[in-house]
Amino acid sequence: MIGSLPPEQLAEAARWLMLLALAGALARPLALRLMPAEGGGWITGKLLGWLVVGWVPWLLASFQILPFGSASMAGLLLLALLALWFGPGPRDWRGFLMAEAGFLVMFWLGLAVRLQAPDLTGLEKFTDMGFLTAVMRAEVMPPQDAWFAGHGLNYYYVGQAMVGAWGKLAGIAPDHTYQLAMATIFGLVALGVFHLVARLAVPWGARFAAVLGTTGALLAVYGGNGHSVLYTLFRSWMPTTKPEFWYPDSTRFIGFDPDGPDKGFTEFTSYGFAAGDLHAHLVATPLFLLAVALVLSILRQGLRGVMPTALQSAAFGWLLGLSFAMNSWDLAIIGLVATVALAVLLSRPTGGVMPSFAIRADHLGASAVFALVAALATLAPFLEGFRPFANGVLPVAQRTPLWQLLVVYAHVLPALALIPALAMRRAAVGPVLPLAVVAVAGILLVAIPEVVYLKDIYGEDHARANTMFKLTFRAQTLLMVAALAALAPAFARGRGWTLAGLAAMLPLGLTLTYLPHVHAPPSVIRNLDGLAFLGDERALVVAAAGLPLGPGEALVEASGQSFTGSSRVSALTGQPAVVGWAGHQWLWRNDVDAAYGRANDVDRFYVTQDRAERCRLALRYGIRYVVIGRIERERYPDLDLPGLTALGALVHESAGGLILRIDPGACQASDLQ
Repeated sequence: MIGSLPPEQLAEAARWLMLLALAGALARPLALRLMPAEGGGWITGKLLGWLVVGWVPWLLASFQILPFGSASMAGLLLLALLALWFGPGPRDWRGFLMAEAGFLVMFWLGLAVRLQAPDLTGLEKFTDMGFLTAVMRAEVMPPQDAWFAGHGLNYYYVGQAMVGAWGKLAGIAPDHTYQLAMATIFGLVALGVFHLVARLAVPWGARFAAVLGTTGALLAVYGGNGHSVLYTLFRSWMPTTKPEFWYPDSTRFIGFDPDGPDKGFTEFTSYGFAAGDLHAHLVATPLFLLAVALVLSILRQGLRGVMPTALQSAAFGWLLGLSFAMNSWDLAIIGLVATVALAVLLSRPTGGVMPSFAIRADHLGASAVFALVAALATLAPFLEGFRPFANGVLPVAQRTPLWQLLVVYAHVLPALALIPALAMRRAAVGPVLPLAVVAVAGILLVAIPEVVYLKDIYGEDHARANTMFKLTFRAQTLLMVAALAALAPAFARGRGWTLAGLAAMLPLGLTLTYLPHVHAPPSVIRNLDGLAFLGDERALVVAAAGLPLGPGEALVEASGQSFTGSSRVSALTGQPAVVGWAGHQWLWRNDVDAAYGRANDVDRFYVTQDRAERCRLALRYGIRYVVIGRIERERYPDLDLPGLTALGALVHESAGGLILRIDPGACQASDLQ
């Protein structure tokens, strides 16, 4: 009923959890300095500990101060030094135990979600594993791109690198690290949302805050959006073109149902957990929640007339810069939340504890500059090896029909409608303002893709799909947090308001109709193994992981379309292949010729009977090993096995296929003429 793991894997999980608890405890003194009077610091400390322990090894490896694996302890050491510097903070064993117990429950439930389909294949899992295995194999950052041999990763890989640092610290294999990291992010998201909702709601009572915070935690990891409610419970009344509900439908609604020329994506955190991809937007969610918590803490102290400290400004800048390296869109999104909060602080009338406008403007302006400097300093190591691939901001050609926007966000609208009425009471303005900042930021994130979009490689039919996806992924969380927190003052104001609050809470609670598509019973927790799907090819992949590739050398395997089984060897081992999913490389490098040129060369390498051409390709890409497994035999019916074996020796053979080593002297000058 509660699930279990084999003893050696249970020991891995226990080691992982103990390190997380230690990191959180060591980070708590810093969290208390950054967010004073914001609870016991255990939740924010845990979020902060997760980030710092993952980030420091990446930073040291980026500057080539220490190899990535050797630096795995450095984050814990830094937190320990900071804890000594700031002091341990007030004792609070009850708070520690409650936070750890809550996290442990959510971690275990999140592990069940991940292990209900443990295979690391499908959707973006090969992409995510390619990043994770590449960083865990690397000594310096950026790591070599496993899908574009000879080049570093040119994508937002730092989140996966931070996960890899935790895997190195705990001494756990990449596929097990992937599973434990997904469960960890599940637990951290639940804790982070609980904290945001509870801190917004606590002015109206600790009991309301705890109930609403717990509700928010569950909705964040299990709840859907308005579409999932309406098209599940009231499907016969809705204008759908689909015979039945499938859980991705709520993320592929605009432009899909009914089919139209302007398609948009409206994903949310629980869908991310259901999909199981360790992708940038999901990995960065704990950072996003911590950054919003810090902004709101600075706002609340600002409303009391206390301006940000240098430490708070530096920490916000660090989070801002790190967000770009993990998930670039978050820099703009967190910046938007901060800008709305800044506007509120500057607009407050002078008097009482509030300093004059000039003093506020000077202090907040200096804090903003300091934060931007810290952000740029944090960004610098990542930008050193990164080439942006966006093509500018453009006005939209088409907009979402209003009825579809109302469908997607229907669940939050009744509760958000309470905020203006609640703010009309003068005594309630102060506590309502942070809540309103979250709501306004969420609404703006929904509105922006209706005005402009970031141009990428996609055509007109998906022109704003990615912009809408990344902005509304965060908007869904912000709007849900604001909607739940808005219920606290309603519940505290008497019977009529309580009834209004209960009515507004109903559609929020109904989003748990999405729960069956995410939730899995803990009894499914049996094994962390994510590679069982390989079957006979597992021995082939294990052998490939141990191949001694030198600088400039690569393996070759079948390339193919994105989201297929091709490129699995490089993805699951981190060994550099000539090219992986060419469509992804086109996006990451904004160079269609380079990506598909390599893919075409790989096709020719396997099927040509011209020894000279094969030798030229082998020398061009530094091909040292040739993988011939099930995928290669299926993709290349005319595979020239005699010609391939003539170039080298057999180094592995199993039921899943074989691996050939091309000897350096196999291609003579006469072969190239």
